[in-house]
Parts: sequence; C-alpha cells; structure tokens
Amino acid sequence: MFVDVHTHDINIDNHEVIKIVNLGFTVNTFWDGDFPVLFSAGIHPWDANQNFDLNDFREILRKENVVAVGESGLDKSHKETFGKQHEIFLKMIDFSEKIHKPLIIHAVRTYSDIISIKKETKAKMPWIIHGFQGSPESAQQLIRHDLFLSFGEFLYRNENQAVKVLRSIPVEKLFLETDVSGRNIVDVYEKAAALMNCDIDFLEEKIFDNFKQIFGYGKLEEQDTYFGW
Repeated sequence: MFVDVHTHDINIDNHEVIKIVNLGFTVNTFWDGDFPVLFSAGIHPWDANQNFDLNDFREILRKENVVAVGESGLDKSHKETFGKQHEIFLKMIDFSEKIHKPLIIHAVRTYSDIISIKKETKAKMPWIIHGFQGSPESAQQLIRHDLFLSFGEFLYRNENQAVKVLRSIPVEKLFLETDVSGRNIVDVYEKAAALMNCDIDFLEEKIFDNFKQIFGYGKLEEQDTYFGW
C-alpha cells in the first residue's frame, strides 16, 4: 500500500493508496465510503486568529477515522500572529497527547522552535513535519529528537538538496505526501525512489511499515468500513 500522509485531496482513484486527508477545523462531515481514506484535523497557523470552539474540535478529533491532529504548528511568514500560533500549537500538542493520536506539523522557518517545544512538553506521541524543505543538518536535528519527516514538492523544486537530505536520513523516519500539489502519490514515490537510488517497492514497503508503526495498524485494521487489507 502507498501512503499519502498529508493531502487536501479527498478524491479516490486508487485502491492501493491510503490517504490522510486534512480537514482543518471547520469540517464536520466525514467520508463513509469503502476506500482507505483517513483524516487529520487541526488548527493551521494561518488560522490562528479565527474563532473556534475547542470542545467541538475535541469531539472531531475523537472520531475513529480522524487518525491524526493537524496540520498545526508555527509559521514565521505570519509574524503578526506568532504568539497566538504558539498558544494554539500547545493546545494541539495537548490534544495529541490526551487522545493518543500523532501530530502533523506545519513548520516554516521554525524547526528550532519545534525542537524546543518538543523538549519542553516532553510529548510522547509521534510528530511528523509535513512538507519538509530544510537542509540535511536540519533534518538530522529533527530526527535526533525523534521526529518523522514527510516530503512532497521539495523533491521537484530542489532536487540537489533533496538528494542530500533523503540520503542522510533513515527510511524509518520517512513519509511522502501530495499536500495541495495535485500530483499522484505514486509519482511522488517514483521521484523519491529515483533520488534515493532505490526500488519503489522497497520504499512502498518501508513507508507502509512506518505508517503501521505510528498510526496503529492493528486498531485500524479492525475498521472494515475504511480498509480492505
């Protein structure tokens, strides 16, 4: 199975792909089909000044097919709301820890901040940096603090840097995604495999292992509505 760990595209065209579709915090309807579609729900840093009801949001996160909190995080390109972003991010971390669901993180020029918060909160649930676009050094720092990295458009926009990063990290910390690109996740796998100089079947197997590890394969396998494994 291919895993698209972060996407905004709910369309289903491949039974061999598991999607984790980002809902934001305003959506209250959920896919009820027989394809492997899961959801994440979180408050994006760009929405830091929006009004929201944390009690309602907590109930959304408790839904079985919402398997992750996020995307949430910190974005220094929106400096005017950075304090509020930080406040909301801490709430999302708290939800992740109490509900026992992984956290999908939006981080723009804030990798060091994310690491500091990870150390301060002593969070135990898995954290995934989505859309990683940093240096091999930043990747190593994040992995040393037990974060996972997810790659998408970076593989196409900066191949030289992407090769260095991909070859510097263990595949056990790797995910791939389409985000808002409109790409097919299988194409992203093919691109990553070419940059890593490995077989796509190897990459598919290893990333599916990562998915099973942090999203609880045994529990999800019981949800016949969503999976046909």
